[in-house]
Amino acid sequence: MNDKTPKRIFHIGSLLAISMAALFAIFMLLQLTARLLSGMETTTAVQVTADNSFTTTGWFFREETVADAVSSETVRHIVYSGEKVQKNAALAVVYTDTEALEISQQVGVLSDEVELLTAAIASTTSGSDTSRLDREIAAQISSLSAAVQSGVTTGVQNETTALRNLCLRRSASELDSATLSARLSALTTERDSLEQQLAGRSVTIASPASGYFSDIVDGLEGELTLERMETITVEELKELERTYEEGSGGNQLGKIIQNFRWYFVTVVPTSEISELEAGDSLRLRFSQVEEDIPVTVYAIRAERGADEAVLVLSGMDVTPELVTMRHQQAEVIYSSYTGIQVPKSAVRIQTDSEGNQQQGVYILTGNVQRFKPIEILYEADDYYVVQQGITSEDTGLVVGDNIIVRARGLDEVRIVS
Repeated sequence: MNDKTPKRIFHIGSLLAISMAALFAIFMLLQLTARLLSGMETTTAVQVTADNSFTTTGWFFREETVADAVSSETVRHIVYSGEKVQKNAALAVVYTDTEALEISQQVGVLSDEVELLTAAIASTTSGSDTSRLDREIAAQISSLSAAVQSGVTTGVQNETTALRNLCLRRSASELDSATLSARLSALTTERDSLEQQLAGRSVTIASPASGYFSDIVDGLEGELTLERMETITVEELKELERTYEEGSGGNQLGKIIQNFRWYFVTVVPTSEISELEAGDSLRLRFSQVEEDIPVTVYAIRAERGADEAVLVLSGMDVTPELVTMRHQQAEVIYSSYTGIQVPKSAVRIQTDSEGNQQQGVYILTGNVQRFKPIEILYEADDYYVVQQGITSEDTGLVVGDNIIVRARGLDEVRIVS
């Protein structure tokens, strides 16, 4: 019995020593982690899009024809800016007095009601599928809501009328067709009577050409022509800047832009366009337009050794906002880069055992630091845009990675300047 006692004591002592060693190792690891994490600064990886661009102010040159009429309080517009029209199509109606204009407005309201009632009567006689109408109403509401939320108001009036039409057709099954017919007859009679009162009290203004209508006339339609655009100089554009007065086109009814293609002409430093040439594809960004406008470089004109040049950009997009612009600030975008934003202070060089160097960043996962190499796409003043990884297991950075910007444990790693 006594011979076995020392062995048991030795066994217990060994376990105690091992436990103490393990506890000491854990303590040292915690101390090291605390030392590394103390003073650590991190930032969350986010996706950004950076533009290589510059801002300038320029002029729209187009093929334009002014309508032969003036705007007044007795004008009722039939088309609005951005709408496409054919030659000789009605642009507006000019009434002899305000009373005639008010009567015409009443006729418009009555005509709208007549149209809706006609649709309702057709629904009562055809036995429309209410479930189908419900789906159409829901789709129309969704479309109208999306248009309003995005700020795109073109066509909203037509969509609203269509929605009212659907709603009336949906409820038509609960209405008495005889009552609807009587109401339709009364409204039609009232409308026809008012139309007779308008006889000889209005003049219709026809479009002088086919194209896109704009209700803005600035007086430069005969000056900023396509012919002049081909030869205009830096000094002439600067003189135009000094003498231009916005809204100096009088009270003309409007004008027709006769071509899809338009030109945006501006004076820019030659340093900004040193790498551009005719035919290059760019984008224009206007604050009033929801999406960037694709353009091409039509011409670059500069005298030898000059610090500034005339840049002519050509585009074909037509929107209600664009057709009303003349003198406009824009951002000219060469290219865009989408990736992960990385502060420059976070980028470091890692050297492996064979002496190969690779730039990247350290990320923090829990209490573990991990190096991820990066591929720089774009450089700004204080950050890079780098290639984005596909998944968190990929070697590239992904959205949500915790990038270490500063930490004591990384002080010995050389920082990229």
